[in-house]
Amino acid sequence: MRQGTVRRSEEEGPITARVQQRPGFSLAELRNVRPRDLALRFAAGAVTSVVAGLVSNGVSARVGGFLLAFPAILAASLTLVEEQEDSAEAREDSRGAAVGGCALAAFAAVAALTLAQMSSVAALALATAAWALGALGGYLLAWFR
Repeated sequence: MRQGTVRRSEEEGPITARVQQRPGFSLAELRNVRPRDLALRFAAGAVTSVVAGLVSNGVSARVGGFLLAFPAILAASLTLVEEQEDSAEAREDSRGAAVGGCALAAFAAVAALTLAQMSSVAALALATAAWALGALGGYLLAWFR
């Protein structure tokens, strides 16, 4: 194996493979969250926000805004998921983050195009609809293809 190449387990499969277990939510799982994990996620978000603020003050608000678009807790969360469960679970979380990021980009694009053209309520309603459609469409494409 070449240096720098990551070996994927046979059971994990490629990221384009169909997911066997569908995403879900369970309130009972909240009991399994350790305070250390919450603190790590909080710290990752706080550091990213502080750096974005410093860049905004030092360079420009536009450049700092790009940093705020970074999902601050994603890196910490994926590391914890991979550590506690496995790389397949972390991969699925990253797939969800990618879908969420694309939906957020759709919201931003619609808001940027419509806020100056119509009332803010209507523009934000359209942007929210674009976000919802992007998120739902991405979810359906990623998990049910």
